Amino acid sequence: MRSTSAATSLLLLTCSLGGCGAGFSATPSAAAEPSARAAPTSTPARTAGPTFSSAQADRGRDLFRASCTECHSSGEFSDARFRYRWSRRSAGQLYGLIRATMPETDPGSLTPEESVDLVSWILRMNGFEPGPGELPADRAFLDRIGLASLR
Repeated sequence: MRSTSAATSLLLLTCSLGGCGAGFSATPSAAAEPSARAAPTSTPARTAGPTFSSAQADRGRDLFRASCTECHSSGEFSDARFRYRWSRRSAGQLYGLIRATMPETDPGSLTPEESVDLVSWILRMNGFEPGPGELPADRAFLDRIGLASLR
């Protein structure tokens, strides 16, 4: 029964996307991210904000341009809809979704470093300021970075 539920969730996600088949949705899905289902309902302690370098965000931008523009525009990751949907989530959830579902033609093929570079670029597009350090490709660390300031 569990696989039926996951298949149903994936079908609903696919139907809600429009345009790019089973591509990246600006809304995380339980099917793409099993750890979100098991997470407690309380909000974990969050850090003040992410630290990523300009170079890391630039790598993410370059990767996006080379690998993601076939299905996505950069605007869908910084518009009001994206900010609203992700403002109650964490950078770790964004990272997890990218790692598990992208690219559409070969889900899960991005390296952890490529995935966190994409997260850094998305954060910079949404007004987060780069700093001296880089975000680690560590889901537990990234889960502590809340995206509430996206509102």
